Amino acid sequence: MPSSFLPLFQWADGSWLSLEIRSSRWQFAVLEMIHLVGLTIFLGSLVLIDLRLFGFGVRGMRPAELARDLWRWSRIGMVTVLGSGVVLFFGEPMKLYGSPAFFVKMVFLVAAILVQVTLFRQVRSQKANPESLADTVIGTLLLALWLGVGLAGRGIGFL
Repeated sequence: MPSSFLPLFQWADGSWLSLEIRSSRWQFAVLEMIHLVGLTIFLGSLVLIDLRLFGFGVRGMRPAELARDLWRWSRIGMVTVLGSGVVLFFGEPMKLYGSPAFFVKMVFLVAAILVQVTLFRQVRSQKANPESLADTVIGTLLLALWLGVGLAGRGIGFL
């Protein structure tokens, strides 16, 4: 992690929220479970949309219809993941500062959010269809980025 971020991590480490989470035996574990449930909801909806873009899955619906129907679940999952992720950050900021996996996760996260709010909108539009190479590439890219976020997140505990 670049040293310019050190003051932010030190501030978070001394915050009341960080002290509260670290003083409890169960809070971090519960937050992590909420984080993983959010990730499951979010990635689950994204996988269904991608499968439809690849020509599989719910064949009775166009990808755009499916994406619009699942958008609510995608948002719930994303908000849960991002919200719990911020709180989890306060549970161990100095550990995260020294973790290369955390830095990789943040790079993937920024890229995934940018693709989600820009390019993936096309998939939710009326024009999206399983035959569109561009939509399939966008869906694949987005899925790969979010899986990268998840894998790098798992790496934080092990690397």
